[in-house]
Amino acid sequence: MGNEQTAIVVEARQGSFISPASLDTARDRYRVVSEFIKSILRESVDYGKVPGGDKPCLLKPGAEKMASLFGLSPTFQDVQVIEDWTGKDHDGEPFFYYRIRCTLHLGERLIGSADGSCNSWEKKYRYRKGDRLCPKCGAAAIYRSKNKPEWYCWSKKGGCGATFHINDKAITDQEVGLVKNPDVADQVNTILKMAEKRALVAAVLIATNTSDYFTQDIEDYIEADYTPAPPPPAPAPTITVTEPIDVPEPTSAMSYETACAVTNRDGERYGDIPTDKLSFMLRSIDKRIRENHLEADELDSLQNKRDAIIVIIRHRREVGE
Repeated sequence: MGNEQTAIVVEARQGSFISPASLDTARDRYRVVSEFIKSILRESVDYGKVPGGDKPCLLKPGAEKMASLFGLSPTFQDVQVIEDWTGKDHDGEPFFYYRIRCTLHLGERLIGSADGSCNSWEKKYRYRKGDRLCPKCGAAAIYRSKNKPEWYCWSKKGGCGATFHINDKAITDQEVGLVKNPDVADQVNTILKMAEKRALVAAVLIATNTSDYFTQDIEDYIEADYTPAPPPPAPAPTITVTEPIDVPEPTSAMSYETACAVTNRDGERYGDIPTDKLSFMLRSIDKRIRENHLEADELDSLQNKRDAIIVIIRHRREVGE
């Protein structure tokens, strides 16, 4: 990266500043960093993208590689620690907070430092998703029946097949959606490591001057749940079905007129869609129902669309269309 050690004094209107290397060395350094990022760092391993962000985020493995490139050794120091295991100081809710300082040295020389913090009241630690559990087998496979006033434990989702009355309090009294995490104490080490990771990433970006390439302070959101922005719409594929598919019985008594009036996302009526495309859609819906853990409302919507497709295909076969 260049061996010149000559300092350059640049006169400025308000005084002077000192650069520890020549401009040629600075250019070499910039080139080496750029090539290192392009040829060594890997997307989704060393850095990742966040929806809506202009630049990718540096992840912990990438920060470690950048520190190694510059010969930097990180050390970590507790700046502030709160460990309220019983919740006596936080209205009965356990609370854990860590503020960590990462310091980067090159030999004995201090190059840079930054703080990072994490606490148990951040959304992804404080809450968890509450699913209805089967009172008999304990599986998170409880769904509301579309055709009967009951809940059922879906065997295709690992359930036992048991059914329960629609007003059974063993089902209806369960909390769903976001609920307080009762086991947050199990995540104390994770929270501490996240604070250290945030401090490391921030310190590396400062010490290596790589903020041109990566963002700072949102590195950990790569690990959070989010819905990616949809890609630009691709041209509609040409769908060819060489063999007629076996069409099962619908699960509801839906009329042909009702089935034809069902629309897709683009507002296109199912009754106006060619049979080969409907067959393709039916396969896709069946696969989605079979392979995904769906909420009751989404499952009902998919089954309604599935029934509409089945009714239309059966009707067309009967009339020879």
